[in-house]
Amino acid sequence: MHILTINDSLGHDESTVLTVGNFDGVHRGHQALIKATVRRASEKKATRSAVVTFDPPTRIVIGNEKGYNLLTTFEEKVRLIGFAGVDYLMRVPFDKAMSRKEPKAFIEDFLVRKLHIAEWVLGHGHAIGRNRAGNEKFLHTMESKYHFTTLVTDLLKQEGSAISSTQIRESITRGRIAEAVARLGHPYLISVERTFGEKLGTRLGYPTFNFKSPPSRKVIPLPGVYAAELEYQGGCEEGALYFGECPTLHEHREVHFEFHSFNRGKGEIGAGEQAYLWLYSFVRTDSAFAGTGELVKQIGRDIETIKTFFMKEKVQWR
Repeated sequence: MHILTINDSLGHDESTVLTVGNFDGVHRGHQALIKATVRRASEKKATRSAVVTFDPPTRIVIGNEKGYNLLTTFEEKVRLIGFAGVDYLMRVPFDKAMSRKEPKAFIEDFLVRKLHIAEWVLGHGHAIGRNRAGNEKFLHTMESKYHFTTLVTDLLKQEGSAISSTQIRESITRGRIAEAVARLGHPYLISVERTFGEKLGTRLGYPTFNFKSPPSRKVIPLPGVYAAELEYQGGCEEGALYFGECPTLHEHREVHFEFHSFNRGKGEIGAGEQAYLWLYSFVRTDSAFAGTGELVKQIGRDIETIKTFFMKEKVQWR
C-alpha cells in the first residue's frame, strides 16, 4: 500500500475507486466499506483502490473536543487498512482551513485532479465538506460533471445498531475489551516504543518487555492485566500485558506497558524500536497484594487464565 500526501498525484493512466472518512478504529463497518472499494476497483481495468483519510480526525478540529481520544493513531490506521489490500492511502491534514473547504472544491482538488476518481463508495448518511454539505444527494449531482459514480452501502449493524467508533471507545475505557474486539473485528491495536525498566519482572520470575505509554490522545483501557499479542518484525507472540502503578511494590514511576511473552522467539528489542500490542481480553484490574509472594502467585494465575483463553477462545481474524 502506497501512502500519498495531498501533494501527490496519480499517473494519467490510473483511476481510482475510493472511499473517504476518518476510519477511527478501522472497525468492522469501516472494513466493509474498504473491502467493497478494493473489490470494485479489481473489477475495472487500470483502476486502483484508494482510501482518503483525515489526520487528525475531523471531530477533533470541528468539535474542538480537547477530551476526545483516538482509537487509532495514523500509524495504527495504516497497519489496519493495509490488511485489506488497498493500493493507495491518502493522508489529508485536517485543520480549520480544511474544515471550511466546500465539498465541490474538495472533490475537485483531491479526488478528481489527484486521484482521478471513477467511483466513490460510501455508507448511508456520509457527508463531507463545510457544514457536511457534501451529502449523498449532493454527490449524485456531481457525478455527471466529474464523470464518476457513487455506490452507497448499508451501514453494518450489530445488535440492531450501526457499529460506531463512539461505542467502541466507551467499551475500551470501561475495560470491556472483548466487547470492543467484537465490534472492531480485530484485537485492539496499540503502537508502542521500547524502553527499559528496572527488571522487576525478571526478579519475580516473569521477565517482561517494557514499552512507553502511547500518546496522550490515544484511548487506553483500565489499568490491569490483559491477554495480548506482541508483534515485532513480522512475528507475533502471545503473552500477558500489564500496565499500572505496581501498587504492591510501591513503585513511584511513570506508568508504562509490560509484556511477558509465552513464546519468545526473537532477540532483544532495542530501545526506541516500535512494536505493536494487540489486546484480546481483559483479565483483572490493577490491585495491591499483601506482599511480593502473593503478587507472584497472582501473576501465575493470570498467566494460566490467559493461556487458556488463547487455547480455547482466541478468534482468528487475519
